[in-house]
Amino acid sequence: RIITAATLTGAQMIATGQLHAGIFCNSDSLEGATVAAGKSCGDLCFPLVFAPELHRKEFASSVADMKNSVADRNNAQSSCAATFIYDHLAPDYSGEFLHVDLAGPAAFKGSDRGTGFGVALLLALHGKL
Repeated sequence: RIITAATLTGAQMIATGQLHAGIFCNSDSLEGATVAAGKSCGDLCFPLVFAPELHRKEFASSVADMKNSVADRNNAQSSCAATFIYDHLAPDYSGEFLHVDLAGPAAFKGSDRGTGFGVALLLALHGKL
């Protein structure tokens, strides 16, 4: 399985706010384990749409393999960003994928200091897998 975590998009905050990370996963069991891990440790997260087959077109380019920004800013930007990461895995990868977009909960509002969000989530998730 591949698990990534990053402050990928500010659009995550529109979907889940500053207290919950958005998660994108191709496995129901890994998604459920991640939500449960978040509840057990306090690093809360909520599943968002992960449908690469619907979002790949956002990165279409006539001069490159793909663009690095979405064509339509109103089309599920966080989900598109997770697709961008997923599409950079090996083409034959068929295992579980989880991305945690923690842009909102990663920083204290009005501060340049980080919260450490995600560390406890990954440790708790590791204990559940």
